[in-house]
Amino acid sequence: MTPRYGTTSLRLCDARDESAALVIIDMQRAIDGWGEPSNPDLEANLAELLACWRGGNGHIVHVRHFSRSPGSRRRAGQPGAEFKDCVTPAQGERVLTKHMDSAFVDTDLEAWLRRHGVGHLVVAGVTTGHAVSTTVRHGSCLGFSLSVVADACACFSLEDAAGRAWSGEALHRASLALLSGRYATIASTHEVVQYF
Repeated sequence: MTPRYGTTSLRLCDARDESAALVIIDMQRAIDGWGEPSNPDLEANLAELLACWRGGNGHIVHVRHFSRSPGSRRRAGQPGAEFKDCVTPAQGERVLTKHMDSAFVDTDLEAWLRRHGVGHLVVAGVTTGHAVSTTVRHGSCLGFSLSVVADACACFSLEDAAGRAWSGEALHRASLALLSGRYATIASTHEVVQYF
């Protein structure tokens, strides 16, 4: 499992080095009202991943989505906009606020990563098919090497315009399949943590 950044190979076992960043996306209290996540171990895996990462030299970026829609539970100042306890940022960890799915749109994320010499992103959070996928594809287009921690991400069920129901698990699997290989390496929490 060797993701590439330019012509340089980067192993997952190097993930906590200074050239890498753990990016946790949209893990806010509002998701508690979205139904059952496709991954019941989401929070436990995120907590394990974060604890492990804090023991290394890699960067940590907590991304939060502040909605501009009236009545949204993720508007700034609403309880739903707060981070979930399992990923509460520690002092010195970067907190990035976005208003779109991609964490790179209208933020300084790219400039911040480049300023800190980060070439590889290890991405987790919600939802796999929306903000996670969009951020990963955007990051790949910008030249970053990426890994997605599959069991530290999740989707929620939804109904499409034709009234067909899609399970969160089906959406999660399909989203990972679309990202795999072309945009990112897909890994598990165990695969990332076991090297440390």
